[in-house]
Amino acid sequence: MACSGVHEFLIVKPGDYVVIGDGMTADNTQNSRHDYWVGQVINCIGGARNQNSWTLFQVANIDNGEIIIINADTVERILKTADN
Repeated sequence: MACSGVHEFLIVKPGDYVVIGDGMTADNTQNSRHDYWVGQVINCIGGARNQNSWTLFQVANIDNGEIIIINADTVERILKTADN
């Protein structure tokens, strides 16, 4: 796991299982809730200025198998690293 204060998406590697946040959604009771899902990282895509600084991830949704590209900063937590 990452040290306190470090954004976990900076240390994600292909093969890692990660929790992805879809942002805030409002429900009928005027409360807000977060929607999360779990995916396995297939590929890490670097930025234009630094190819080793991840900006996008290609991820497979473990529930339905859908493969999508997400913004790196939507990764909330690494559940299981590829090394384990």
